[in-house]
Amino acid sequence: MNDRVERLDVPILMDEAWHYASGEAMERFSTGLAARRIEALRCDGCGRRYLPPRPMCGNCRLRMTHWVAVDDTGTLEAWTVVHQPILDGRTGEERPSPYGMGLIRLDGADTTVNHFVQTGGPRRQGVTPPGPPLFIGQRVRAVWREELRGAMDDILHFEVVEP
Repeated sequence: MNDRVERLDVPILMDEAWHYASGEAMERFSTGLAARRIEALRCDGCGRRYLPPRPMCGNCRLRMTHWVAVDDTGTLEAWTVVHQPILDGRTGEERPSPYGMGLIRLDGADTTVNHFVQTGGPRRQGVTPPGPPLFIGQRVRAVWREELRGAMDDILHFEVVEP
């Protein structure tokens, strides 16, 4: 009996295009971003304002249809400095590191969005991230792309709002 297993490699080139519907809520949200407008969905049962919007309330399980305006300023609820570069999913270009990532509760919303934050964090490997140091509770503001496309990356990042 032969205990040796031979591996068989078969190179296959897959050329697949994925298309999916984002749903009514994300379509309206994206349309708002293209107009430099941020909107959340509010539950008529508990009053919770969801951003990013979703069709059903996680608390009440009610369908949500009431849209409310949300500011592009907010509060930093959590943050980290990332020292590993990533590829931009739209352009394929590498995002320089280090960079900040934060959970931001925009004024007028009850939930947070995860987004890039301009930061000056701890120095690591001889590199200090650009911007002021971050802390929980800090006020931040969206920095918008010049040419809006109707996508979350229309907000390039959030910057610290000096008191």
